[in-house]
Amino acid sequence: MIDELLNIIINYNNFIYWYICLLIIAFFTIVTGITNFLWLKKIPTKKNIPKSKLVSILIPARNEADIIESTIKSIVNQSYQNFELIILDDNSSDSTKSIIQKQAKKNSKIELINGLSLPPGWLGKNWACHQLSEKAKGEYILFIDADTNLDKFILEDSVITLQKDKIDLLSLVPGRDTKLIADHAMKKIISWFIVCWLPMKLAINLNAPFLSATFGQFMLFKKSSFNDIGGFEAIKDNPVDDFQLGRNIKKNMFKWMLYDAAFRITTRTYNTNKDLISGYSKNIFPAVGYSISIFLIIFLILISFVLGSTIPIILYALGILQNQQLILLCISLLILLFVSWEIVTIRFKYSIFTPFSFPLLISLILLLAARSFIYNIFYSSTWKGRSYRTSKKKLKI
Repeated sequence: MIDELLNIIINYNNFIYWYICLLIIAFFTIVTGITNFLWLKKIPTKKNIPKSKLVSILIPARNEADIIESTIKSIVNQSYQNFELIILDDNSSDSTKSIIQKQAKKNSKIELINGLSLPPGWLGKNWACHQLSEKAKGEYILFIDADTNLDKFILEDSVITLQKDKIDLLSLVPGRDTKLIADHAMKKIISWFIVCWLPMKLAINLNAPFLSATFGQFMLFKKSSFNDIGGFEAIKDNPVDDFQLGRNIKKNMFKWMLYDAAFRITTRTYNTNKDLISGYSKNIFPAVGYSISIFLIIFLILISFVLGSTIPIILYALGILQNQQLILLCISLLILLFVSWEIVTIRFKYSIFTPFSFPLLISLILLLAARSFIYNIFYSSTWKGRSYRTSKKKLKI
């Protein structure tokens, strides 16, 4: 009876064709994941500095009292010591400023600046980073988040790699230090998208802006290239500043590179589930360029992955669905997605149970994505006491 109902509701052949499309996409994630074992490389470890150039390390900080001291200490202990550390206090309401002042008294490399009032048309972090970039004296500038802890040799290795390979923007995939179950889940989802959806070989060799992913926890620029793309002034109202800076680098024919440093730098983005929901609600829809069609296509694929790999099997187990071809397609999709997630599990040493939980993991990103879509179009998002509302002019079909 269920089979007859399916045939009535939908064209059965089209339904099979859609399954075949899902199988092809799932197979693509496996191929991409395997090739990225070669092309999403760990940041090379080097010990010979060809020429020591000044690096301006720039940190915007707003209410980061619980983590900023640890971040500063990880920077001042770097093996590469030709740097200046400039931290902007963005009108914090906690003890962030006093902690920075205390550390600045201990080390002359540290400079604290007070953020100016937010002008119209700017987002808070972008305005803070713009002010920081104008203070930077270095030939290279490194933006990191206030909650990022660095391995002792990561700056040295990154500067050498940037110089040796003539890179204009070098970004690193960070690890995440969190106690939130939802954030642990999002860490795995982000890893899956980077490893299994971004073909690094193509991303490296093609100047297609959409073939990039840049992480704000570590963005090392050649300063002249940063200025040539317009810096933060060119993206002053874009909430996914890191992604857009990477896209602008590639759009202007500069060299972009992404390395894996998940075991060498760590970040703690969210302290509460409420913060996590607010953060992703602010960022997910803008990450696809405010394109409604692209968002809906990706959303449809992901929800089809979840439903298409589980519902038919459940109905078959209950004796409701008997169509063998449909069950075979469902099991095939389930196996391919399991393998795709197993690749990520091996790469980042996640729990062996991670591949078994992929329907739940994808469901989480779907819920956050739906909220991001709704709030960006119809409401406003709030982050660190500031309200963000999407201009209708940004929306694209």
